[in-house]
Amino acid sequence: MIRVACVLALISLAILVLVAVRIDGATATIFSFVGIPALVAAMGLYVVQRWRAGAFHPTGTSRPSMH
Repeated sequence: MIRVACVLALISLAILVLVAVRIDGATATIFSFVGIPALVAAMGLYVVQRWRAGAFHPTGTSRPSMH
């Protein structure tokens, strides 16, 4: 799941670079409807995976388990 989150984050960053290179309404629309949701999904998947690894447990370690 971490790899999927990384791919989604890279997609979002690629669209952001496209917006920086071509500043017009079409690229801004692509970033709004594809880039931002991809970034939100990446962050959500990452948090869920870290939660499952026990990173947010009060007595747990901050490192993911190696299971």
